[in-house]
Parts: sequence; C-alpha cells; structure tokens
Amino acid sequence: MTFVNTTTARAFADLRGAHYAFPRAEKLREGFEWMLTDYWSKASLGRRFEARGLLVTGPSRTGKSAEIEHLLSKLNDGGTVMPDGRPAKIVSVMLAGTMTWKDLGVHTLREGLHMPTRGKMTQREIWDMVGFQARAQGVHGIHYDECQHIFPKKSADGRAMILDSFKSLLKGPDWPLMLVLSGVDELVGHIASEEQLAYLLRPVQFHEIRLQRSEDQQELNSLCFAYADKAGVDFSNLSSLDFFRRLTCACANRWGLAIELLIDACVAATGSATTTLRPEHFCRAFAARTGLAPGYSPFSIENFEPLFKGEKMFDLWENQGLAGRQ
Repeated sequence: MTFVNTTTARAFADLRGAHYAFPRAEKLREGFEWMLTDYWSKASLGRRFEARGLLVTGPSRTGKSAEIEHLLSKLNDGGTVMPDGRPAKIVSVMLAGTMTWKDLGVHTLREGLHMPTRGKMTQREIWDMVGFQARAQGVHGIHYDECQHIFPKKSADGRAMILDSFKSLLKGPDWPLMLVLSGVDELVGHIASEEQLAYLLRPVQFHEIRLQRSEDQQELNSLCFAYADKAGVDFSNLSSLDFFRRLTCACANRWGLAIELLIDACVAATGSATTTLRPEHFCRAFAARTGLAPGYSPFSIENFEPLFKGEKMFDLWENQGLAGRQ
C-alpha cells in the first residue's frame, strides 16, 4: 500500500519549486551586490579591512527567508570568484529560539560549517574555531535567520555584548565575515542601538500586503496569474479587488501565506474536473490549513471582515502549523 498520491505530489512539487520574482527581490539583490563588491574591493588590496552586511527585516511570513535562500543558492554556485581565488560562499544558520552567544557559536559550527565541537570549550575557543574554519573552508559570510532570538529581553549589557560581537565578526583581523542578519521588525531596534554596527549594515525592508497601494494590488494579481498559469488553471474569473481582499484577509496580509494558500487551491483545482480556479478551492484549502470548519472562510461568507481579524488569523496559521509539527 502506498500513501503517496504521485499526481498530487508532482503538482505540489512543480508549484513549490517555482520562484516568483517580486520587485523587492531586486532591492535585496542590489544589497548583495553592494556587500560583495565592497568585500572584493577591500580584500583585493591585501590589507586589513572591515566587511559590510545586510539587515533584512519585516513581519513573519513575508518571504524574507525564501528570497535570501534563493539569492544564496545563486551566489554559492561558484560563479563569483573572490580575491583569494576561491568562489564566494555564504552559509546560512537559523536561530531556533533563545540562545546565548556561546550557543550561537556552537550552532554556527554545526549547522553552518558542519564541524562538531569537542568537550567543554569556552566561548572564545568556539568563536576562534568559527573564524578558523570559515577561513579554511572559504566561507566569506554568514546569514543568521530569525536573528532577533539572540538578544536577551531584560539585559542591556547582554545586548551590548552581542552587538559588539557581531561587529567583531565584520572587523575580524584575520578573516572578516560578511553578515546577513534577518528577522522581524524588532531586530531594527536592537541593531540601531549600536551606531557603528548599524553603519556597517545596509537595511532591506519587507512589507506586508497593503491593498490600499495600487502596486500591491497589481503584484497580487500577477502572483495569482503566475501560479495559476504554472498549474494550468484559469484565474481570470477571480481577478477582482473583492477577491484580493478576501485572500489577504485569509492570509493575514502575509505574502508567504498567500503563496501557500494559492498553491493549495491550484492543486485542488487540478485534481478536480474543472480547469478554472473557484472560491471553493480556496475555501477548502483555507479550512485544511487552519483547522476551521469546512465552509467557514473569508471566501464563503459575505460579510467576512468582522469575523476574520488580521493578527488572530496569523496566530491561527502559526498555531495550526505548530500543531502539525508535534
């Protein structure tokens, strides 16, 4: 007996493997180019220098991690050669919950540099090993995702130490490291409290869907048509501001959640007898994602806005996702 519907699985794989080119991606790419160009020009002189970095922030599920990972895959393909003769390489490390600076060093070694730690190492020994291994492996930078988790909430001295430590990575005398720090908006406040570090990081901001902006209306329309075309279904009957209000409400104004729900609805449509996307496809996908009763959704209720509030909707998505991982 098989538990895999291969037809459905292929449909999901095709859509999840697609990458929609948002205009914001160009700003992020410009940031990467600025950071790498600065590093290359300084490293080529053979003198001590300080690296630069990026501060990528925005609400959860707005697509920050996906856009960064997409660019890192292109950067790490070997096409960008640095002055040391090795291809540019930036590794990615995700911070899972609160951790100390020592914990982050261990996590960096294990997840980013694939090096086990030995015995009882001090914080300094761990970070010395990070620098040594980064240079040995030709790692020129590190992306720390969900970076807000590293900052203690009650200790100003602890926050200052961490900010100074990030600055030290950028200024490392033997092997300066570019940094890409990404996280929610509260990260901006932490970084801004250390003027020198903030100066070394270029900010890139990701926003929620704002339907009062005509640009976002057009972007959401293009996004829906792009995924529908990829799935081989017709979206034209749903292309209206009323539907976009319902979609953004259902997805708590998050671009990432809108893509997830759109993919689910497209797959539901391809598995049915129709080749046209309908509100019921989104309604069923919404119920499956949130755990709410079938038929109870912004896509099926006329006066939906009082019943489905933004942050409550986001919490519903997140809590359902956590329940699914337990």
